[in-house]
Amino acid sequence: MWVVRTILVLVLILLVVAFAYNNFGPDQVIDVKLEPVFPNYVDVPLVTVVFWSLLAGSILSMLLFVSAYVKQSVQFHSARKRIKALEGEVTILRNRPIEESADLLQGVDRRQSEKKSTFGNG
Repeated sequence: MWVVRTILVLVLILLVVAFAYNNFGPDQVIDVKLEPVFPNYVDVPLVTVVFWSLLAGSILSMLLFVSAYVKQSVQFHSARKRIKALEGEVTILRNRPIEESADLLQGVDRRQSEKKSTFGNG
């Protein structure tokens, strides 16, 4: 799996370098308008805008990944704790004497036979 990921990262870097090489020059400038929050920028090279966009997207995806990873690890640890508790309960029930278990089962059978049907008998 790490080989596929490495190849994809290398292809992405190659595409960014190729894009930058093909769009570099004095005539490849744009205006960046960020009026409500930041000042506007005039005649910014296109390569600079692409670089900062790629960097911002990488940081945002890293933050999303970290938050998902933390949530998943918390769920994993709580599930592991619950599994240990349930395994302990199964061990206790497994080691219980047979006579005690038989008495418990007879009590359940007796209670079920004492229940009356809600529909009546006829």
